[in-house]
Amino acid sequence: MNLPEESSQRRALSNTVYWVVLGIILVYLAAYVTFGHWPVVKLNRFDTLVPFLLLFAAAAGIVLNRLGYWSISRWIFLASWLLLVTILPPLLIGVTTGSYVVHPVLCIMSSLMVQLFFSFYRNRVAYITFLTISLLSTLFSFDFLVLFDDANQYLNLPLKRAQITTIFVMCWVFINLTLMYVYRINWKTYKALQQKNEEIARLNADLEKRVDERTQQLKERNERLRAYAFMNAHVVRAPLSRILGLVNLLNNPQHDPKEETRIKNYLDESARQLDEVIRGASSQLEKNTDEDS
Repeated sequence: MNLPEESSQRRALSNTVYWVVLGIILVYLAAYVTFGHWPVVKLNRFDTLVPFLLLFAAAAGIVLNRLGYWSISRWIFLASWLLLVTILPPLLIGVTTGSYVVHPVLCIMSSLMVQLFFSFYRNRVAYITFLTISLLSTLFSFDFLVLFDDANQYLNLPLKRAQITTIFVMCWVFINLTLMYVYRINWKTYKALQQKNEEIARLNADLEKRVDERTQQLKERNERLRAYAFMNAHVVRAPLSRILGLVNLLNNPQHDPKEETRIKNYLDESARQLDEVIRGASSQLEKNTDEDS
């Protein structure tokens, strides 16, 4: 299925994200094996499931893109990312001091994926939905973590809640406003190029039409020229040949004087026929010239 250029770029970006995530997880699992720790899936340990679930989500995204379900692949992957990386870990694993930094950073990363995956102009619902979720996740990240911080790890942080929240929200706003501006410029450039391409296509179509019309005119003119040449070769040639033959008879010193009057009558008649043919040819030629002009 053919895609518009801008949508095709989004599809390529989403494929890039899927392959990067796939590669990172495979490297992570390879590092486990290298150091002698085989990754083991434990149903009661959510942290052991996350790499495999993300691996499955990335692989599913690649397959769905390959099959042409690019919108579904992006919805599934972003929903999986938000669920597996930002929502479930604090609930099932718990909260550490580092969680107050890692969690909002992951929320900001989700907004980057939204910017890469969706266009405000073409995928407005998905764009606004996921970007709003990302902003709210960043804004309330601290409060969300505190709910599951049984050991009160937030008391060991060097900054207060308001300061931490402000820093990460400002980062979120700066990064996303920058990307919005870049994509807006890119969109305007894309639309301008699209209009230029449409104008060029229209001019080419007009040019082809004019060439076809001119070619048809030349064919018709050639037909008229062939008809005129046929007239010269046959219609004009007949009376002219008679005239030449009659003149030869008159110039023959052995011709019968009694036949001279009849020869002259034939000669006069042939001359009138030749005059009519020439007048008709001239009239037709003038008519063709008027049609061409």
